[in-house]
Amino acid sequence: MFCPKCGKETDASGKFCQWCGADIESVAARAPPAAAPEEDEGPEVGIYAGLGRRFVAFIVDFVLVILLGLVTVAGFGLFRGLQNLFFYAVQHVPAEELTIEGTTGALVGSIIAAYGILLVIVPWLYYAGFESSRSQATPGKVLMSLVVTDMEGQKPTFARTTLRFFGKFISALIIFIGFLLIGFTQKHQGLHDKIAGCLVLLQDE
Repeated sequence: MFCPKCGKETDASGKFCQWCGADIESVAARAPPAAAPEEDEGPEVGIYAGLGRRFVAFIVDFVLVILLGLVTVAGFGLFRGLQNLFFYAVQHVPAEELTIEGTTGALVGSIIAAYGILLVIVPWLYYAGFESSRSQATPGKVLMSLVVTDMEGQKPTFARTTLRFFGKFISALIIFIGFLLIGFTQKHQGLHDKIAGCLVLLQDE
């Protein structure tokens, strides 16, 4: 055993340390108890949703977002911008043949406008809006009985769900490791959940 005073190894059968002469039993009795391991931040607020349920909810929401995005793009007359990227990048049609203005700037502008609405604006308003609403869930999450909360189990603000949405781009950029963390963290948080300080919980039946 080791002497609790000097730290040197001493005879386990002896009452006193052979190096410093300390009374091993009395020193050990006065020693402070070992610190308990720190608990994970935040209180337990419910049952944390696993990767399987969240993936099914994602598929449902993905289909709905694409449909809403296409309707919105068509409504704004930007569907041509979706086609322009294919014609320009795949079929190598010259820029002057794809837009009325006949310039590369006009071509790029039409592509950015169309894909910006389809891939950023509509998904952002969809996720941030639904998750900060009274239901605290997108239609896909409602189907799977899931809700999004802050770390205290309360309804998140629009700013927080906005941060959560854009955090998903970071989760995706690191070869989707940010999403896979859901299956390995104690509270089943993805990287985007941690960034925004959010939880995804099973809703009480």
